[in-house]
Amino acid sequence: MVLQFLTEPIGQSRKSAPIERAFLTVRQELKRFQRKGLGYSKDLETHKLAVALHFGVYNFVRQHHTLGTTPAVASGLEEKPWSLEQVVEMTTNYMLRKIKH
Repeated sequence: MVLQFLTEPIGQSRKSAPIERAFLTVRQELKRFQRKGLGYSKDLETHKLAVALHFGVYNFVRQHHTLGTTPAVASGLEEKPWSLEQVVEMTTNYMLRKIKH
């Protein structure tokens, strides 16, 4: 959605509703992006990890009503939605590898 918006030629009419909707979803679901909110990241690395986790769950775990499944399954990236348990396990493994290095 965002990539399609950014790669369209300038001369064509662009509709900003999909991009605005995506940004609204992020602001509503990820406290770090709320306006005038107290939720913030103390460092950039923590912020990056929180955003990555949000988009991972949003695209691979959360079933969207309009799609009837997750965006990853609808686009053919995955055969079935991920469970939260899988995300927790992947996150734990990632953090353990990061600590070892």
